Amino acid sequence: MNELRQVIGKYNASKEESVLEDFKFIHNGKSGYGESLDLNYGKRKDLILELYEDYSADDKTLIKWLLIEELKASQIDSPVYTVDLCAFMLYKHMEIEDIYELYEAKFGAYTDLQVYVDMELVFGFDKEETKAYLNNKQKDKRKNKKILKAIYCYEQNPDAQFRSRAEYIEHFETRKIKGIKADLEEMNEN
Repeated sequence: MNELRQVIGKYNASKEESVLEDFKFIHNGKSGYGESLDLNYGKRKDLILELYEDYSADDKTLIKWLLIEELKASQIDSPVYTVDLCAFMLYKHMEIEDIYELYEAKFGAYTDLQVYVDMELVFGFDKEETKAYLNNKQKDKRKNKKILKAIYCYEQNPDAQFRSRAEYIEHFETRKIKGIKADLEEMNEN
């Protein structure tokens, strides 16, 4: 078993964040263009890619932790690919309450994420079911309105062709992941 698989197993067994200390977002403290970096991005990227190769609902707590760290890193213009990958893994094993994290993955950071992360993630299992859930949930009304507004906005686009959950999962796993992996490999070469 490789070192990253050991980290995944150890975290899943203990749920202790200290296991993930080497993967936390750490800003390098610089603010100049092209100088602002996340010191642990490379390690976290490798962990995310390793997890993607074999993940299940049992990994959901880890996936959510990684997504939070990726969203922190996105504030300094880290690559969008790993946010998208974490969001997809969460989407595949989601419960309806996870719609909030999926919305944050799409809209919680900067414009590149809004463009790159697909709207189907925010639709959840089914956009009508998600709208009903958000309309009927008494808690988090402000968040619910923001998510509903985003869904309604996308529905107004007459040219939009949104995939069902099954179609989106198939699209991501057979097409989009190839581009993500290619882009991440290219980044490693530079």
